[in-house]
Order: sequence, then C-alpha cells, then structure tokens
Amino acid sequence: MEPAHSPLILLVDVDGPTARALRDELAGTAEFAETTAGDAPVFTSGTLGERRPTVAVLAPGVPAPAGLVHSLRPHPADLAVAVVAAPASETELAALPLLFSPDVVAQVRERTRPLPATVAHLLHALTGRRAHAAAQAAAQQQLSAGSATIGRQLGERLLGQFLTQAPIGALMLDGLEVIAWNRRAAETLELTEAAILHRPLTDLFPAEERPALRRHLTAAAHPHTAQADAVFERTRSDGTSQALRVAAQQVLDADGRTRTLVLADDVTDRLHAQRKLAERTSQALLTAEVAAAMTEPGSLPERLHRCVRAAVDRLGADRVCIWTTDEYGRLSHTTCADSGDGQTAPNPCQDTQNHLAERVLTTLRPHLDAAPPTADPHTASASGHGSFAGYPLITGGQPIGVLTLTTRLALPGSTRTTLENLADQIAVGIQQDRLLYRLHATTRALERPLLPPSLINPPGFDLAARYIPFGEGLHIGGDFYDAFTAPDGRHVLVLGDVCGKGPAAAAITGLVRHTLWTAAQHTTDPAYVLPLINRALRRENTPFCTLVYAVLDPSHAPARLRIASAGHPAPLLRRTGGHTAPLAPHGPLLGVLDTPHHPVSELQLHPGESLVLYTDGFTEGAGAHAQQEPEDLAALITATSTSGDTTSDDLVTAMLTHAYDRWGTQLRDDLAVLALTATAPTSN
Repeated sequence: MEPAHSPLILLVDVDGPTARALRDELAGTAEFAETTAGDAPVFTSGTLGERRPTVAVLAPGVPAPAGLVHSLRPHPADLAVAVVAAPASETELAALPLLFSPDVVAQVRERTRPLPATVAHLLHALTGRRAHAAAQAAAQQQLSAGSATIGRQLGERLLGQFLTQAPIGALMLDGLEVIAWNRRAAETLELTEAAILHRPLTDLFPAEERPALRRHLTAAAHPHTAQADAVFERTRSDGTSQALRVAAQQVLDADGRTRTLVLADDVTDRLHAQRKLAERTSQALLTAEVAAAMTEPGSLPERLHRCVRAAVDRLGADRVCIWTTDEYGRLSHTTCADSGDGQTAPNPCQDTQNHLAERVLTTLRPHLDAAPPTADPHTASASGHGSFAGYPLITGGQPIGVLTLTTRLALPGSTRTTLENLADQIAVGIQQDRLLYRLHATTRALERPLLPPSLINPPGFDLAARYIPFGEGLHIGGDFYDAFTAPDGRHVLVLGDVCGKGPAAAAITGLVRHTLWTAAQHTTDPAYVLPLINRALRRENTPFCTLVYAVLDPSHAPARLRIASAGHPAPLLRRTGGHTAPLAPHGPLLGVLDTPHHPVSELQLHPGESLVLYTDGFTEGAGAHAQQEPEDLAALITATSTSGDTTSDDLVTAMLTHAYDRWGTQLRDDLAVLALTATAPTSN
C-alpha cells in the first residue's frame, strides 16, 4: 500500500475509456483507485486535514452528485472533487460554487475544459497546500534542532536539505533583508544573488503593496496577532501579474539568532479563479436585481434608478446612466447613480456625455472609449474622462434609449457581456412600461363613453354611483350605468352588465347605452325601450346583456318609480326606518329571445327612502366561492342605515367596502353600483 501522504485519484463510477484516458494523462503523478458511489465515502474517512491527499472524480451518471460531494467532506488540505456535470444534474450542482472554492470542488464540462486538465489542476493545488503546511512545520523543527548552521550564504548550508528541495518557495530573512532562498523561490520570484541578496523582500513588489507586506512580515514577531498568510500581487519580468500567498514565522538558529522564515506559494491561478467566481456571482446578482426592479410596482423613473444604483454597486463603476427617447426620437437623460451617496444631478451627464450617448443611439452599436483616467477618481465620470461604455436600448428593432457607464477600471469581457444583457433587460422593461401606459390610456379612452360624463342632480333627490373595474384597470369591463333626464321631465336610471370583457364588450355596452338614450328621447316607457334594445342586440348577433331600467317621475308626491329588470340581480328598496328588501320584478336577458316580456313594477319613493342598483360582482365576485344573495345585501343596507340622514354615497361606499372585505384578493369581477335617495317632498 502506498504511504499515507502519496496522492490518490479516486474514480467514482467512471467508465472504462474515461478511466484509461485519465491514467494515460496523469501517469506517475498519483495512484488510481476505482469505486462506486455507495463505497466512495469509505476511501475518504478519517480526520479532516490528515487524510491521504485525494482527488475524487464523479462520473456524470452518479446519482445525487451534490449529496455525494458533501458526504466525501472536501477539505483544502486533503480532498478535492471533480464533478462531471450532466444536463440532468446542472440545477442540483448550481449551489456548489457558492459552497466550495473552485480548487476544492470543480464542475467539469468537457466543452469548456477537458477532464484530465481539471483533475491535474485540483491535484496540483492539493499537493501545493500540503507541501506548504509541511514546509512550515519542518523548517521550525529543523532550525530549532540546530541541524543547519545559519550563515550569510545561499542554498543548502543555510536552509538545510529539506527546504532546499521543497516544492514551495522558501526564503530566510534577517529583519526584512533576504539572506537565503531555495530553488523554488528563485524560480517563482525570478531571483538572482546580485539583485536581491541583503535587500528588503519588499523590493520585489510594487510600491502600493509594500506597506502591507512590511506589516505582514514584521507581525511574525507577535504570533498571537500575526496573520497566518496573506496574498500579495506583483508583476513578473514579462509584464504578467502574479499572486503570491506569503506566510511568515520567526525561527531560531543553533546560535539563538532570530530569523524570519518566509514561505511563498504562487496562487495566481487560484486567485484568478476566485475573482472570476466573485465576478460572476456579482454579475448574476446584478442581473437578478435589475430583473426584480423592472418588474416591481412603482414609477418607471424609480425602477430605472434602482437599476443604475445596482449596476454602480455591483460593477464598481463611477457612474451609470440611462437615457430614453421621447415620441419624436429625441434623447434625454432619465436617471443616473454614481459611486457616492444617492442620486447625482444630471447636469454633468448632459454636459459631458450627451454627445457620446447620441453617437450610440445613432449607430445603434455599443461604444467603448478608454480615455486616460483623471487624477481625482471622484471627478472622473463628472468630467467626462475615464473609460466610457455605451449600449443602445433596443426592443422590437426600435431604439428607445441608451445605457452608459463610466469607470476608471478596464472593463473585462464578461462585464461587457453583462452590460449588454442589462441593456436588453432594461429595454424590455421600458417598452413594457410604455405599452402598459398606452393600454391604460386606451382603456380609459374606451371606457369614457361607456359611463355618463356626470351624474344628473334631480331636485329633491340624492344620486351616487361608482364603477370599479377588475384588476389594475388594464381591461375594459362589461358593467355600466347611466342617469339622464328625458324630454318629458322624467329621470331615467339604468345599470347593466354585458357578457364578456374587452373591446368587444365595450362595443356592446356603447350599443346598449346609445340605443337606450335614443329610445328614451321618444318615450321612457320600459315596454318600448327594452324591446328596442333587445332587437338591436339580436340584429348585431351579440352576447346577452342584463340590466335594471328605472324611470323616476318626480311630478308626484311622493315620487313614483317604474322598474323593469332583464335578468339582473334584484334591486334593493330601503324604506323609511332603514328596513331594506329586494324587489320582485324579473324578466329575461336581453339579446336572447325574439320577443321577451319584462314585467314592470310601480312603487312610491318617500323622503328618506332609497333605491340601490348593483351588478353581479357584489353577489358572485369570487366566482363560486362565498356567493351572496340579494337578501344578504339588503341586510347590509339596513345595517348601514343607522340614522335618518344616510346618504346615497354612504350606501355606495358600504356596498364597495363590504365586497372588498368579503373577497379581498379573490375578487374577480367588476363592481358597479348606483343609489338614489329621496331627500325632500316633491310637488306637482
């Protein structure tokens, strides 16, 4: 059996061809073992951090791969996992990058990175971390035992044979000055004796990194407060960036002299992977925030400002702006946010970026302008300097605005892709808002002629009416009411409900209202008016209509009412003292029979008495759920009439309040109600 520290590549349910490819590619770097998903945890038992260094490879057919990853207990010191993703497991594996770093658990997609390369990367990172820990422990033990004579010289005599051959960079410092290093440190840091001997280690790093590195090295003298390791960045001789994880600790040589042992590990790939993960996570959160902002309630400028605020915070930009076009195609600044607090006044944007935004709108192509940044980063975006990016907002092939961003930082390709996606999201949101506005305007325009421009005010009577369409006012309902004075001095009150919704129902409602008004100009007799409406509906082959038709004759004392109902919920009559009851008259629907007959009821309306007409939204507002009878509404009117001065508006408000209290969000119908109350005796 291999020693406990020898690396192992554990193949879990991996097929033969894949296993052979891995063995051929990674021969000599580790031992191999094959197992099943059920037996895999046996190979990874033991104390975390002290187990045999292992890279587990999970095949795409492994059941519940995320659960298996957790059962293997990945740990940076001894166990990494490569999961071969399958289409069926993509969703399940989505959370792994948030729980484990990419050099501990990696998802493998063959189209982006071959499996052997991923396993080799995980194995290299794992053995590097193990070597780092071992080198730290061995150095202190070796130097404390006096097995190496410390002198101001290079190589094995100072560091000892183990550290000289260690797979991790090791340097010895006298204070901050470099006095020795091993072969790996020379390769990693590109060291030569003439360039670095007896010079501060900080000279190998850029000026902005040196103060922090100096504090890190000197803190080794205080182990209780010292940071175990930290990452510092430098530039290689070829101009590429390099990230080094630096660990420092004090050691004593055989003569009792204090030295500082520095272990330096190249973690450039790991740091880049972590940054890429953080960048993608931030971009994903930004995309989600913009999507939420564009779909939440509120005014469009408020929602757009939430978008630019999120973009500034997530991308670290100096300023992000949104410009929109008006109906004539003219571009204007809508909102912006900068890296300071709150919203910035648009004047700087108008002065410095308007021509750039106009250029983007004209060309309909993204525009990138990497001008030199200003000395003061807080004024970069305001002065028009720094990197500028502009993306057209296009939907349905039509330009509706521009998204602009200014920053002192270079924009990586992934950020530019994210900005393009944000521009698409924002464009769709703006277009949807404009379409909703137009739909609201169209709905209001179509509804306007369906209701009377104003209620009549008959002397001696109090009249109130209300119409509440279902939903957010985006559809046209079928409920309607009207009240007007006929040429013979009588007052006509009508409330109805057309079958259907939308423009078709609006057309039928218009037909009914205008036919009724025209007929009443000749005579208000229900026996003439209702058959005429029925013939008009039959001629147009329209859906049916229900309504209550009432004629108020104020020339008598008390006033007289003639009421006919065509398939409509029973009207309510509130008598003196508050007692209320449904009325009996009921006839067939309009638009169904060729010659319908509608009985007419006659009654007197004394001062203090009321007539209430309503649509079926008050009885069947939630469909089959918790329906009400006219007697239930009559009881409500009776309970509302607690005093002799109850007004028609009081009755209308009580009806609407009761409907919303009863059904709340389950309400699925329009509500229309009209109340007439006699307030004083009338004379001939």
